[in-house]
Amino acid sequence: MISFTKTHGNGNDFIIIEDNNYSDGELANLARKICRRKTSLGADGVLVLGSSCNGDFSMRLFNADGSEGEMCGNGARCIARYAYEKGHAKKDMVFETKSGLISAHVNSPYVSIEMGKIDIRNIKEGNVETVEARLPYLAFYVGVPHCVVFVQGLNKITRDDLLTLARNLRKKGTIFDEGTNVNFVEVKNDHLIAITYERGVEDFTLSCGTGSIACCVASHLRYNTPTTIDVKNPGGINKVTLRFMSNEVLEATLTGKAFIVAVGNFTKEALIPDEDALKDHWRNI
Repeated sequence: MISFTKTHGNGNDFIIIEDNNYSDGELANLARKICRRKTSLGADGVLVLGSSCNGDFSMRLFNADGSEGEMCGNGARCIARYAYEKGHAKKDMVFETKSGLISAHVNSPYVSIEMGKIDIRNIKEGNVETVEARLPYLAFYVGVPHCVVFVQGLNKITRDDLLTLARNLRKKGTIFDEGTNVNFVEVKNDHLIAITYERGVEDFTLSCGTGSIACCVASHLRYNTPTTIDVKNPGGINKVTLRFMSNEVLEATLTGKAFIVAVGNFTKEALIPDEDALKDHWRNI
């Protein structure tokens, strides 16, 4: 049995394990199996806490489809809260990710992370054609690739229509060679409303940390929204603060709640493939 901790940042949920010298292939396979909803633990991804020569610890993220992500804002907040509660780090910490070092401050249940430098020199700009409208977008990297699509009346568009649009934009080569996360954002007077389709999860999530930052950056560039603003995701609010070092480089702070909801062990039965787990059930209907 493997010990785990279940966490979530505004509904973006993760299973945290501590590295026991698993291979990359074993971690990818583990993520695919235990992230399944209903027949296993269920999560958007697996966070792996390991050792680091450059920080208090290292964080690796394996998405629900087994792919490894470079960075995740909500995941970073969750693992920071976990590391503090478990004694791996103090309230102020630095940890290593595939996209660089991340600084965090924990004031449970709130966690703030410093995302480091965001380079917008190679920003991509365009329009998405739909049956009813022509929607502008900006695309760039916030640790991982993000496309921000501006929509008015976001709550009037059906989930299925948004899902179809997101999956078309997400594809490899459409905007970025490796594919992209897709954010739909509506700009209000004093806040943003955002819905994010996450690459690797291959569906909408209740919240996305790097997506919230991307929406804040894109909205400021296009509509001059404030550099500190609340981003309302379906799962809760992420507060983003931007600091422009120049016209091309900025830094961002992401703050929101990170919850620890369960601690336990998962058994071999959590790893049974869906078709085997459900076989006897369907035979007996």
